[in-house]
Amino acid sequence: MKHSPDFVFILVSAITCALPSIARAQQPVASFFYDEGGKVVRQARDTNGDGSMDHWIHYNPEGQTERVEQDANFDGEPEIIVYYESGKPVRQEMASKNRGQIDTWLYLDAKGEIERKGQDTDGSGKPTLWIYYENGRPVRSEETGQTSNQPKRLVHYQDGQISRVEEDTNRDGRSDSFSYYENGQLVRKDLDRKHVGKIDLSGYYQNGRLVRQEEDLHGDGKISRIIFFRGDEIVRREEDTAKRGRMDLIELFSQGQLTQRWRDTTGTGQWDTLYRFQDAQVVREERDTNADGVFDLRILYDKDQIIAQEGDTNGDRRVDVWIQFRDGERVEQLEDQKYEGKVTARYVFKGEEIVSQEQVNHGEPPRPSEPFAEVEMSLKEAAVAGSVNAHAAHATQARSALESGTELK
Repeated sequence: MKHSPDFVFILVSAITCALPSIARAQQPVASFFYDEGGKVVRQARDTNGDGSMDHWIHYNPEGQTERVEQDANFDGEPEIIVYYESGKPVRQEMASKNRGQIDTWLYLDAKGEIERKGQDTDGSGKPTLWIYYENGRPVRSEETGQTSNQPKRLVHYQDGQISRVEEDTNRDGRSDSFSYYENGQLVRKDLDRKHVGKIDLSGYYQNGRLVRQEEDLHGDGKISRIIFFRGDEIVRREEDTAKRGRMDLIELFSQGQLTQRWRDTTGTGQWDTLYRFQDAQVVREERDTNADGVFDLRILYDKDQIIAQEGDTNGDRRVDVWIQFRDGERVEQLEDQKYEGKVTARYVFKGEEIVSQEQVNHGEPPRPSEPFAEVEMSLKEAAVAGSVNAHAAHATQARSALESGTELK
């Protein structure tokens, strides 16, 4: 009896893959079973010569192969079953994990190429993962939950590589996680964290690492927070805290530590306040109080408590007012009323009330004070500065001057 070319291919391939170490010189033993008309209905073979049948071929009334069963590990039970129609293989079942039950199903098209593959991933005895193919390449896979027929994970392929993954993380029948790939690498991941059908978190990746994250914090479909990463660390965070539709907060980080915080307090799109940090504590604050694009007020802190203020009252970018604080209360105010860089007036406070005042003849300021900078220039420099050591030193110097009780000349 002649077998179809398809049958010979399946049989030889299966034996070759399953029995790589069996000596080819062994002569298989075959038994044939016939019906009442003398037609072969089944064939059994002992392919390794151990005296036990391990390969069975079943024929339909027309003499064509209908089913082939193979005991690939020679335990007496078939682990591979191939089904035929019109002499051609159409389905293959396998117990690939050798646990005594079928866990893989292959469906073939008219050309003998795989068109879909089912796998039992949870030991339930039925397919929970389906992979669909075109021209021998996967184009889509669906993974179903144990308690629902709705797909909980969809994977889309392009040119044989993953292009998109959709997941239903809460098993409500609707995808809420979407991952996008290019050349097999993750480039973006969108999440619907509230499971309301709206994306509220997107992550962007380069070389497998998260580089930017965008969030919709208010549920209005607008990006209200952006976080930038370098390696595993946050380097920048932007946020719309007032729900005005524009970013009004920028935070900069160095080695995981917050170093600067920028604020647009008026919501006009113009940055007016800068906080500088060291060891997670604010050490310096600068404000543009008249919206002219130049800082004119500087506040120094120690352990999150105000210790001094410096101000520019005439717009020449030089400090002409120095205020000292003790325990959070103003105790002294020095003024350069002639704008010549010298102290000309001194006020002493107690409980925010002036208790004494005096004119000073060309007194020295309590500490060196750098000129006030343009807001835009400082913002540009912030991207590469990343250090607050100088500002921390400035605050320390101001604190030492205050505690030593330095007298004015």
